[in-house]
Amino acid sequence: MELLVAMFNIKIVKLNMDDDTANNIEYVLIESMRVQVDAIIMHIQDQGSFANACYNRLDVDIEKAIVNTIAIYVMTLILGLMKVKAERDGDNNSFDQDALPVLPAQLVKLWHGAFIQDILNPYHDHIAKFWAPKSIDQIKEDHCDLLKFYSSNLILHEAIDEHDNNTSFDDAWDCAPGQFLGLHSFCGNLATVFANTTFVESDFSILKCEMDDNHTTLMHLSLEGIFQAKQRARLL
Repeated sequence: MELLVAMFNIKIVKLNMDDDTANNIEYVLIESMRVQVDAIIMHIQDQGSFANACYNRLDVDIEKAIVNTIAIYVMTLILGLMKVKAERDGDNNSFDQDALPVLPAQLVKLWHGAFIQDILNPYHDHIAKFWAPKSIDQIKEDHCDLLKFYSSNLILHEAIDEHDNNTSFDDAWDCAPGQFLGLHSFCGNLATVFANTTFVESDFSILKCEMDDNHTTLMHLSLEGIFQAKQRARLL
């Protein structure tokens, strides 16, 4: 994120800031951020001769539209990255709060209306791009069936009650093989974390190992060895 901010010279807009338009500086604004048009054009030029040739063939209106689209994309990306947080609590332990319920033991504690309103509806527009309406309806039916079977099937009830937040996703859903497949698939997507640097930074914090002045010449393989050794010590 810091690299993007520096690359495009993005600034936070202040209500009492000077009016830079007096200096003929053009900006694209979105929410509380702004980026200089010249910075976007310089970025396009940095992409090489082919990108420059394509850009220079455009008329003025299309050039402005391209610059505006890139600026909005960059700032929207940064605003999204600013909302990313490490899933750790103040003691650097796994953070359970705000985690979506994806295990049967968590889902049976939700009455059906709450499941639809709080879990399914916030993601409805997104999954509707990839799932047929019938498949989305199946998620709802599966949750109803899960609640019904949890109440009426003693074996399933006891199996689910043995699970906690330390139960793995696969182990939790293996208690009902071949059942609730739509709900299982939906929850599997919710449990899949988008790859980012948050977890890498968290590993550095946990392992208390950084590339300090005494480690600047260490090869990646050597650093990996340190990481593995420290992880093993924590697991023993």
